[in-house]
Amino acid sequence: MVDFKFGNMILHTLIGYLGGFLLAICAVPEVIRTVKDKRCHLGWPFLLLWFFGEVFMMIYSVWLWDYPLMFNYGFNISLLSIMLFYKLR
Repeated sequence: MVDFKFGNMILHTLIGYLGGFLLAICAVPEVIRTVKDKRCHLGWPFLLLWFFGEVFMMIYSVWLWDYPLMFNYGFNISLLSIMLFYKLR
């Protein structure tokens, strides 16, 4: 007998990781542009809203122990930290 709940759980986790990965790499082109130009082209309001939104969602995902979300938000926080570093320079 096949346990469909286990199979669905694996499928949901894989879909979650795929979605987290795709969302996480969205910021990569902007970080490459920022590092290449040695300045961040995004405005302060956008950067701060994006950064704090990611931080609060990271806290939420840790409470849920949702690894795909933690991966996404952790990766985005690190990319945003690079952009904020160049914005502060």
